[in-house]
Parts: sequence; C-alpha cells; structure tokens
Amino acid sequence: MSNRRDFTIMLGNQILYMAPLLEPLGMAPQIDWVMRSLYDQQQMFLKGLSKCDGISKVSGHQTGKAADILVIGRNPAGNLVIIDPMKVCPEVWKQCRRHWVEIGGEPMIEWDAFHHECK
Repeated sequence: MSNRRDFTIMLGNQILYMAPLLEPLGMAPQIDWVMRSLYDQQQMFLKGLSKCDGISKVSGHQTGKAADILVIGRNPAGNLVIIDPMKVCPEVWKQCRRHWVEIGGEPMIEWDAFHHECK
C-alpha cells in the first residue's frame, strides 16, 4: 500500500464488509487511532502497548496507514461498551480478518485484534 488515500479506501471497504456481519449480533465497527502523534506513540510504547517506539521503529498509526477498528456493543445495563470480538464472536471476527487480508491488509496481530494495517 503506497499512500494514505489508498489505505482510507481500504479501511472504508473493511467497515462496509464488517457492519452487516456485526449488526445482527447487536454490534458495530468503530474506527479509532487512525493517526497517532509521536508523543502518543511513545506513551503506548512505554506502557508496553506497542512494540514501536515512534522513532527507530515507526508505527503505521503515525503514517496514517494503520487504524484500530473497535467493536461496539451493549452491556447488560444497555450501555455502549467495547466488545472483545475474539471472545464474543470469534468466527465472525476471523471472517472479518480474512477479508482484510484478502483486500491487501496485514494479518491480525494475536495480542492486538483491533489493529488493521496495510502492507
């Protein structure tokens, strides 16, 4: 993937693919962390939430070629919450992740199921 515009189109295609699969389950995709500042990246690194320090190893989030797609649903009280799709709907999530790879994205990182990055 060569530029941010191509990634944006790819991300839109992924959202359009995911939405009808998640909707019958009472869930929806939500884009998060499309662009990350150097400061934010370094904070993520220092907390052990990223293997990229932002300088010697730059994150795709810093270049606009990665985003997290969260899954939003409702808890028993009816409040919106972030759902772990690998626990709640693993087969649907695996299908969504296969689609991402088919359209040119990187495979899922085991410890970061929400991360979507282009090659």
